[in-house]
Amino acid sequence: MGIDTSLIPNPECPWRVSELNRSYKLCSSYPSCLVLPRRMPDQALREVAAFRKRGRLPAMSWCGGPELGFASLWRCSQTTEGLIGTKCVEDQSMINAIRLGNGWKERKQEERDLLLIDLRPKMSAWANKAGGGGFESYPNTGIIFGGIDNIHVVRDAWRAMGAAVTRIHENQAGSWMKDVANSGWYDYIGAILACTLKAVTEIVTFKCNVMIHCSDGWDRTAQVSSLAMLCMDPYYRTQAGFLKLVQKEWCSFGHRFRTRLALGDAPTTEYSPVIVQWLECVFQLLQQFPDAFEFTDDALLRLAEEVFTNRYGTFFQDNELERSHVVAGTLSLWSALLEDSQTWQNAGYKAEQMRIFPSVCQATYGIWEAYWFRFHARGARLKPAPLPPSERTAPSPSSLAPSPEVTEDPFAPDFLEGPSDHAEPSLFSPAELIPKAKAAPPPPPLFGDDDEDVFAKHTKRGDKSLTEEAT
Repeated sequence: MGIDTSLIPNPECPWRVSELNRSYKLCSSYPSCLVLPRRMPDQALREVAAFRKRGRLPAMSWCGGPELGFASLWRCSQTTEGLIGTKCVEDQSMINAIRLGNGWKERKQEERDLLLIDLRPKMSAWANKAGGGGFESYPNTGIIFGGIDNIHVVRDAWRAMGAAVTRIHENQAGSWMKDVANSGWYDYIGAILACTLKAVTEIVTFKCNVMIHCSDGWDRTAQVSSLAMLCMDPYYRTQAGFLKLVQKEWCSFGHRFRTRLALGDAPTTEYSPVIVQWLECVFQLLQQFPDAFEFTDDALLRLAEEVFTNRYGTFFQDNELERSHVVAGTLSLWSALLEDSQTWQNAGYKAEQMRIFPSVCQATYGIWEAYWFRFHARGARLKPAPLPPSERTAPSPSSLAPSPEVTEDPFAPDFLEGPSDHAEPSLFSPAELIPKAKAAPPPPPLFGDDDEDVFAKHTKRGDKSLTEEAT
């Protein structure tokens, strides 16, 4: 499920649904179904894939409706021009086709350059160029650098936040605020939100297409593309839509879950909880626009935990191709969440909101306490996760009494002593501190986790994304 195949029925549309990657030979880490420029023949697309790192050529992620002139969001990886400046005529032609593609029903907006957002810091982009990578310098394009740091910086910041939590003691002033600032965690979240705002503004305000990429196009690119879609399309702010967004932009477009989270393996230098960083970005949006989302942060916390567990086939392996060989007979996390949707439904949700523009000011940010403190003494005083209706009972007087103070630090300090031979658990929590789940019937298996029937079963007939309604 890389893109909705019902997107383009009109032959005048400049885009087409391509099956060129059906056997995953064009790009092994992309979905089998792609939306590409109609004017680009298959052989030219092969040349573009050969020119882009790991074959990740520009592909459409989202297309707006007629009120946006059908402006769209595209994603890809960096070029491979290197310092010698290798050129690819077909790649330049494809970028120009993307630039001219919006407004195809009403007008042609040829006077505005295509905005290319290279999500990397500028110095990193130049360093990649020295190593055989690169970035675009084509006519009729404007490139800006997003300044989002790489996976190694994210991993170090995540560990620093975990270390900051372990140093909190209720009877001491401590250095929490300084430790959070020194971790840089919220600086990096700010960079992601700033890039998101740039993309959303260009599409919504100027009704022009946008293309984004980082190095490989499966970490920072997934973060910004999915956040932009959350801001622009209210469908993805529904419960079913949000899960579909994760499936499409993260699972189908090849975020490396197994490598980044060391699922079943010892962690390597490629270990980095990029998905957790993105979930906190979504949490910031929920804080800024509390009635614009049908789901609560309980869904985010559940995802932040389940990506590490291997209980479901949803996050197996590193891409759709690898997952297709092992997912049959596994359980779907989406089925489990949608069957229990009332436990993470936002009672104050207002569906009429169309688009949101996130604030990038750090003064608006809040600490995601439900995540960072879930194994700390402070977490005992946070709101507990809601129970399923079958387990809900009236509280007894004793259950309303305050909980005793937890004095022991529940964090394992081993992660501060350097790398180990074992995979790192979620936020370094000791296994004996993780509450054991009650025995319950498992959710029904889903043969093929990208099956549209999972979402159709839990979606109202009229609920569609703006991408599906674009034509």
